Amino acid sequence: MAMRFFTVMILAVWMNLLPAGGQEKQPSSFTANGYLKYLQTIFYQDFNQEWLTDNLIHNRLNFGWNPGEHFRAVLQIRNRFYYGQAVETIPDYPDLIDSETGYFDLSAILFEGESYFLHSAIDRAYFDLVFGRLQIRAGRQRINWSQNLVWNPNDIFNAYSYFDFDYEERPGTDAVKVQYYTGLTSNAEVVYALGDSLEDMALAGMYRFNLKGYDYQFLGGYVKDDWVLGTGWSGHIGGAAFRGEISYFLSSNDTVSQPSQVVASLSSDYTFANSLYIHGAIIYNSLGSTGKAPFEESLFFGSLSAKSLTPARLELMIQLSYPITPLINGSIAGIVNPNDGSYFAGPSFTFSLMDNLELLLTGQFFGGDDGTEYGDIGKLLYWRLKWSF
Repeated sequence: MAMRFFTVMILAVWMNLLPAGGQEKQPSSFTANGYLKYLQTIFYQDFNQEWLTDNLIHNRLNFGWNPGEHFRAVLQIRNRFYYGQAVETIPDYPDLIDSETGYFDLSAILFEGESYFLHSAIDRAYFDLVFGRLQIRAGRQRINWSQNLVWNPNDIFNAYSYFDFDYEERPGTDAVKVQYYTGLTSNAEVVYALGDSLEDMALAGMYRFNLKGYDYQFLGGYVKDDWVLGTGWSGHIGGAAFRGEISYFLSSNDTVSQPSQVVASLSSDYTFANSLYIHGAIIYNSLGSTGKAPFEESLFFGSLSAKSLTPARLELMIQLSYPITPLINGSIAGIVNPNDGSYFAGPSFTFSLMDNLELLLTGQFFGGDDGTEYGDIGKLLYWRLKWSF
């Protein structure tokens, strides 16, 4: 049903974008854009032993309809064709990719074989109603309550993983959001995320305002079996950005052995006069492990929550970025778990080949002792070509 709806919507959009026969095209309230990417992954544990390859052709289609100042509709679809050794060897790989977390099932494996499959998903489908300072948005959308750039404890509706670099748009949630702008730099939001039970639904509010150059926010509500209170801020100390988020979770489930949890993160970034960019971040999880932290599959597959951003008590991150030339940018990021000694290192180079064509070379190198958070993952090399239209 969802895929039939998606097909009809695409056809309707394109029919409206086309001019009538023999007539010049008139200004349209419809918009359409997207991109096409090819990503190859090379995975290995030992450089001199077996390599595993994975290939992904990734297409995104973004459609918008804005007939007037009071109404707007958005539909965005991602189609991903996977093929290669990883599909053959990873158990239930299609099921890991087709892990629908929304209230509505808007994704499907369209076809699959022994070493390939095509997955399609609608990750944005909403409409806006705007009346002065009041905005109502209903449908699959991103609820962006985050302040930090890597770990976001305030992202209680649709948390994302830093390691999923190929998903720039980030996940959404099926919800109704009511937003009211109380001033030029302040607004209040109430969000209800659909669910069949108290364990699946969420209802929370957030108020954001500016005071003496800092943006502050306070949030609270009920999110999937947890009562949540949180706060966040962003501003500057000298010329460096300073951001923070703190969330407190209290489980409503009497059978949980440790019902309360605090997740907090701080970050700062600064750009020097020579364009060198440096970014540092830290995350604290009160229920995280102080010994060997377990590997969390949700960091790479499935649903990630603001409570499970890290399985460790503490993690540290640093990133350096520099434009080598106007068309080439180099970057390296590192994350370390100081308790179990495991680590991540991620170098990358971005080449602007044309205005709408980009080449990315990057890697994800995980290391540490056996049984630690990052010790058993391995190493991954990527190259990606992206054409935007």
